[in-house]
Amino acid sequence: MWNPLRLIETLSFFAEVPLLGNVTWLQSLLGMPLPAAPIGPIAPPPPQTLLLGAATPRLQTAQAALVAAQQPVTLESQPPGHWVNTQRVVVDLATVTAADLAALVAAMQRPALTVAPLLRFEGLSEAAVASLWGAIDDGVMGGVSQSGLTLQAGLPPTAPRGYGRFAGQVSTANSGGFASVRTRNFEPPFNLQGWQGVWLWLRGDGQRYKLILRDRSGWDSVAHCASFSTVAEDWQGVTVPFSALQPTFRARTLPTADPLQVQQVCSFQLMLSKFEYNGVLNPQFQPGAFHLDVADIAVYHPAPSPQLVAIAPTPEALQPWDSALGTAQVPYQILTDPAAVVAGTGA
Repeated sequence: MWNPLRLIETLSFFAEVPLLGNVTWLQSLLGMPLPAAPIGPIAPPPPQTLLLGAATPRLQTAQAALVAAQQPVTLESQPPGHWVNTQRVVVDLATVTAADLAALVAAMQRPALTVAPLLRFEGLSEAAVASLWGAIDDGVMGGVSQSGLTLQAGLPPTAPRGYGRFAGQVSTANSGGFASVRTRNFEPPFNLQGWQGVWLWLRGDGQRYKLILRDRSGWDSVAHCASFSTVAEDWQGVTVPFSALQPTFRARTLPTADPLQVQQVCSFQLMLSKFEYNGVLNPQFQPGAFHLDVADIAVYHPAPSPQLVAIAPTPEALQPWDSALGTAQVPYQILTDPAAVVAGTGA
């Protein structure tokens, strides 16, 4: 049975009053100010050096030198799906075979991105998450689906240190079939000019979800939507170009509507729905329990491919690898001193 209290709770959280519209000014008077986006250009963090492979003595020496020079550095066992904010990739040639090198060169053809976080969960409190994200489920129109977003603690390196879990039960009963979580409006809104789209670092359950941005503060303003698929229980980076966002109203596309005004993004929303758009069914939708873990919501634009830095165990070992890399069509440098990665800038 439909519970009208859920609709009232939802409208109250998002400061929406029937007939009056948005009353965020009243929330401010009552000591509930809106969340604020950063003022001014959104800047990415400094590019990092990625140490790839087992923590050999040479890579440990390189890591210590980079840390001492206060340069960002991480150690990974496998190449990532995207090269995110990565300036250089360092390998120890003593542990690399010709086949390994060929695979790494192929991996370095993957897209490279500069990413600047907008919303991340690491370091947030449960209260902060609860005050920003609210559920908008089909209960607002008579359905019985229920969802929410909660703060989770991760265990690196298999998961981020903190992430949000959008989870619940979605049902098609009572003509329902969607669950979502949405931020309260940001004031001032985000100015995302100069970026190409939204980048999500997430782990799903194999279903297909929607990302929704709005450039107006109204409850029922135009929703700019894009769908994305997930790989069950795998952390993955998902890029959503602004050009892929479709203006929609209640899952119906609006071909004549204006595109997203990226200089005034007011809110973000994540949704699981039985529908794609215009009555077409979501091919991966499954009613019942669901979960989508999100560590970062960020903006991105393309970046130059990272430089491959290979550390040779001896000067004599340098020449064969130099010949092999010379035809690889990737920027590279070969060093014999692991500490020289601090100053290394090109081949």
